[in-house]
Amino acid sequence: MTNSFWGVIAALLLAVSLPASGWDFDQTRARDIMDRAANDGDATARLLVAMALDERIDTGFDHYEFRLPPSNDPKQLYIQWLDHDHIYSNLMYGSREHASKVTLMVYALQGTFSLWNHRYGRAALYYQAAEQIGEQLIQKNGFGPDLAVLTYDARAGKVAAMRCSGNVPPQDTTYKIDKMLAGLERTSEIARDYRAYIQYHSVGKPNTLGLEDSGCWAGAASGAAVIYPLAPFNYEENTSKYVGLDY
Repeated sequence: MTNSFWGVIAALLLAVSLPASGWDFDQTRARDIMDRAANDGDATARLLVAMALDERIDTGFDHYEFRLPPSNDPKQLYIQWLDHDHIYSNLMYGSREHASKVTLMVYALQGTFSLWNHRYGRAALYYQAAEQIGEQLIQKNGFGPDLAVLTYDARAGKVAAMRCSGNVPPQDTTYKIDKMLAGLERTSEIARDYRAYIQYHSVGKPNTLGLEDSGCWAGAASGAAVIYPLAPFNYEENTSKYVGLDY
């Protein structure tokens, strides 16, 4: 056989044994996501980065080494620090004009985090904002499972936070709270867990005259629904993950 034949065989073997250009899919994907988040300001990409940086939430991107893109003026970037709280705050600030499922998820998460950290007044406000955003989106886009679970989580969490802070919710008796939660518990695990708390402490007979046995329940973190965002460039499918946060 000719030398040219063996040269072709050697080239093929070399191509099989070595990566075609040292291309790292995860690294490239991390750069793509960060570019969409920091340079373009894409809200979905920013939420994805925040969740990946947040140790309390498990995502498929937790091991990625996200790095801010180079910039002559860092203030022009939509993400200036690789800090999940900073990103969450910016996303909530932008939601004043544009309600979306991203902002709904952020407010619901912040409500759950605040309830877990015993910041009950703040938790009630976050949950109330999430509930309002969810109702707006349902009215506009229809009743989808993702919107429903986050909105119902927020509705149940708001009442739990109000009771923890000593305030009277719109449902002014334990019986009314229990009845409201009963209508949500098929969709919301937070509602189901809070209702189980009330049923246990009231021995199955919620008070029809007062708020006895309705609080303080602050266990929302174990049952909060987390809707993982759709990664830019359609890398993943957008699916609901009914799992608790990692505490």
